[in-house]
Amino acid sequence: MYHCVNCGAEVAELYTRYCPNVLKLLKCDQCNHMADKYIEYDPVIILVDLILLDKRAYRHLLYNCDLKPWWKLVIIIWLVESFRNLSLCNDNENNTGTLKTFQHNFDGYCNLYLILFKTAFSLAAYVVIVIIFTKIKWFFYVKNPNKYSTTHLSKAIVIGGSGKLLGLLEITWGHIFLAPHYLLILGYTLLCWLTAYSVVSNSGKLESIVVLGIGTLVYIYASNFSATMFESLELMY
Repeated sequence: MYHCVNCGAEVAELYTRYCPNVLKLLKCDQCNHMADKYIEYDPVIILVDLILLDKRAYRHLLYNCDLKPWWKLVIIIWLVESFRNLSLCNDNENNTGTLKTFQHNFDGYCNLYLILFKTAFSLAAYVVIVIIFTKIKWFFYVKNPNKYSTTHLSKAIVIGGSGKLLGLLEITWGHIFLAPHYLLILGYTLLCWLTAYSVVSNSGKLESIVVLGIGTLVYIYASNFSATMFESLELMY
């Protein structure tokens, strides 16, 4: 089933095709607006609306587009975040101008494979916790939760996490973890997550902030826990 990009209601069809080059967009029965205006839009315009955190663009991308290669975006985010963390680890003396709470705990272990593992472990912990808490919320939700799928929720978390790709600019400009730049990227990423999550879960801002806030705390704890675990293993052997 498709979804109306305006109200989020399910619709059977988005358009009627009369010939290969002529199609007519259909209206949503709930809001009486075009179900998905982005079908006729250029991808660049859709990208701009995604950057501007337009929920209609997120609904179009999550529900009405074929996102089979979305797992490739997972790998890209993982590699970018890992390389950024590696740059931070190798330049640890420049971390005085940032908030220590949001940093990864490396403790001097600047090993590429270790950082790849720690980043993957932290991101996986974040996704799992957000899904678990969302499922719990759906279980006690008065409306039917079956119309929300874990697949769409996972895609929303991945697409929302695309804000982390701005870390490439940090690496390029050499401003790794300086407070103004890092907080800007962190804030925008959280806003992307909030927009994508609220679209899929149909939650209010407060509910979304609580769930994503718990996920962020688990992400930080998972990173520090993995560092402590490797330190303990090294002391044992």
